[in-house]
Amino acid sequence: MTYFALDVHKSSSTVAYFDPSSGEVDTRRLYTQRPELAALLAEFPGPWIVALEATRQSPAVCAWLRELNCEIHLVDPAKLSALAKLRRAKSDAKDAELMLEALVHDYLPEAYLAPPEVAEDRELMRCYQACRRVATQFRNLLRALLARCGVELAATNLCGAGAQEALDQEQARLSPLAQLICVQYRRLLTEAEATLTLLKKHIRERAAALPLARALQAQPGQGALTSLGLLAEIGDVTRFAGYKQLISYAGLAPNSYQSGDRAQTGHLPQHCNRRLRYWAVVAAQCATRCAQPSAAKRAYRRVRYRHGPNAAKIAAAREILRDVYFTAGRLTPEALAA
Repeated sequence: MTYFALDVHKSSSTVAYFDPSSGEVDTRRLYTQRPELAALLAEFPGPWIVALEATRQSPAVCAWLRELNCEIHLVDPAKLSALAKLRRAKSDAKDAELMLEALVHDYLPEAYLAPPEVAEDRELMRCYQACRRVATQFRNLLRALLARCGVELAATNLCGAGAQEALDQEQARLSPLAQLICVQYRRLLTEAEATLTLLKKHIRERAAALPLARALQAQPGQGALTSLGLLAEIGDVTRFAGYKQLISYAGLAPNSYQSGDRAQTGHLPQHCNRRLRYWAVVAAQCATRCAQPSAAKRAYRRVRYRHGPNAAKIAAAREILRDVYFTAGRLTPEALAA
């Protein structure tokens, strides 16, 4: 058995390990490539236990380590940084040695390592979010161009048949340069909407294959988008001890300050899974607009009259995550793993 700790970067990485011959910690620098990593592991007896920090390059390295049959421990970078502040020196080698020491002595601040299928769902949903932002930007640019030219369209959906006919008529009255820009915005908007339609098809297929996603879609106002978005960011629901931990992970529990007899709550925390918070708020908005009653809708109405709509949306989002947690608890482990 050999312990390794990788400080991963784009082109090269630093690895710390116990040298079996001397029993001391040694460091080495290598290119961040699979052959280099495989050659390093082949020099030492297995099984191999590897710790690495969660960075942009870590998903690819984790995939290589899985192929090489390594036991992987993903490290929370924020908590590792807090440990590193206890040391005077800061370098890649020192960071790797710190991770190795924490791994061997069992105080490594681990992060959730998503399995490949969850990672694929995350990429799918994040691609959808990016394309939605792009489509919205082109829609706003097109409306701004028309407004500068004195054209105001009554249609809300610029990709609809009626809006396209109106755009054809108004576009002919624009100057040649404005016509050129208008044509490009319309073409890019059409391509973005076509990409979103394709992505929605794959999202519906993926949500239909997950038992928990199907159970969530049976709740008022929830569809394939919100269900898969929530589950992709949550991953394994059973890793949370309770629904309150899930709410805190999403950053929906406000910061609290208590000293003596004084206690108050503040803003929502910044260090959280913001994508999970986004999908929880979107699901809450869908639930509150649905005609059917739900816990999220009741929470929204209860809080809105006292604290306003923004606080009400957060309260409804907390109810959404609470429903996700208990819905997963009602399913059998075999159904969750299916």
